[in-house]
Amino acid sequence: MDNPVAIVTGAASGIGLATANRFVGDGYFVVAVDVTPPDVGRAAAAFPDRAESRICDISREAQVRELIEYVDGRHGRLDALLNVAGVVLVKPLEDTSWEEFERVVAVNLGGTFLLCKYSIPVMKRQGHGVIVNMASVSGHVGQVNHALYGATKGGIIALTKALAWELAPYGIRVNSVSPGSVDTPMLRGDIAIEAARTGQTEERIRELREQEQALGRWADPIEIAGAISFFVGQDASFITGTDLLVDAGWVAR
Repeated sequence: MDNPVAIVTGAASGIGLATANRFVGDGYFVVAVDVTPPDVGRAAAAFPDRAESRICDISREAQVRELIEYVDGRHGRLDALLNVAGVVLVKPLEDTSWEEFERVVAVNLGGTFLLCKYSIPVMKRQGHGVIVNMASVSGHVGQVNHALYGATKGGIIALTKALAWELAPYGIRVNSVSPGSVDTPMLRGDIAIEAARTGQTEERIRELREQEQALGRWADPIEIAGAISFFVGQDASFITGTDLLVDAGWVAR
């Protein structure tokens, strides 16, 4: 198989699903990964020889190691690792349990660490590769009831910068993307929690949140997938260790 190979985590929905679709369209063979059997979308359905799905809990080291061994054994290459999967917790820090802390850190920061750890030897062997990690505006600015989530995303940004220097001698670039408000099941879940807490309707909460955006709307997951695609492509060949804000000017305010 001559197509470059990309792993996309969190591919069952939202940004991950959009990214899987985008990379199939970009000419990659996509290994779409999630904790449930992912649907890589219509683009993959139109090209059944260009995508496959794999179940993997990215917070479990044995499962991640098995995933990378499978991809390496079957395809013999890994050109792009796209660490999109993540979880959110909307809760005051004082009400957050240790079990919740462990889960959010294990999935967001731990999953990114594990996928990078086991993918790096494959990329080193072939002398090239691109890693794109999913950060967030929450890693740049403080958000009420998002302290733990923001801490993991800030950690991902720091990990990305250090890893970019560590892997540059091997022809491997590492960058991250920090989305703002994106119309995904995760954000809609946040809105439902806020609506229940404040007694307002979900529609009103969404309207207020859209008004906070310089562009007056939420992003479509496809727009975040486009930023990820840019980082992987040749137009970004001189970019590493960078975090790209795709946030409708949120952090610029």
